[in-house]
Amino acid sequence: MSVQIIAWMASGFYFALFPIETIRGEHLVLEEQAIVPTDLEGLIAPDEAWAVVVASLGGAPTPSGVSVVARLGQTWYQVSGDSNGESFTRMVNARTGEVLPFLDADQVAAIAAARLAVPATGAHIELVTEARAGSEYRGRTLPLWRVSFSEPESLRLYIDGWTGDIVAQRTARWRIFDFLWMLHIMDFDERDDFNTGLLQVAAALGLVIALSGLVYWAMSTRLFRRRRHGVSR
Repeated sequence: MSVQIIAWMASGFYFALFPIETIRGEHLVLEEQAIVPTDLEGLIAPDEAWAVVVASLGGAPTPSGVSVVARLGQTWYQVSGDSNGESFTRMVNARTGEVLPFLDADQVAAIAAARLAVPATGAHIELVTEARAGSEYRGRTLPLWRVSFSEPESLRLYIDGWTGDIVAQRTARWRIFDFLWMLHIMDFDERDDFNTGLLQVAAALGLVIALSGLVYWAMSTRLFRRRRHGVSR
């Protein structure tokens, strides 16, 4: 039990040591390119973009949203919906009406380079297709492109292959945070469940230990001994 209490104290100290924005590496990645008025000139209608997506997917998908984004030097409709019980997002060129195919490694490299706020070295790009419990990209829809840099801060960007969105960014600080979070909540598999029976038992035992220590301290104080001595007389 003492080991777990030390883990709680150590992890809590680390959580308080760095702002969560720094741990996430938000200072290393630029915001998405903003839309300017010229980006909105000569666009096809959103309904046309949806029709193109329906034709490419087949079936009868249900729309959930359409937004305009600037990416890869062009303006796109980002079209989201549901098809056969699965959500999807596709990019449609807002001027030509062409659906953006699944991104290749060169396009992903260009997106990553455009979003970096600081110089980077040692880039390595790979496609992630397999879900793993407790992974850095848990909770994200696969497949994803992973762009790994040796510098800055062992940064890894996880990029959606259909949209070019950066869905997760991980640094060396984040990996330490994630490991300590696992110890803190005692979920050694998924690292997400902080309602495990193991944590509940450990927390209850920790509370009992703390309260028993408080009682022992109170019983050992001079005032308590004086009162007990007076009663015994």
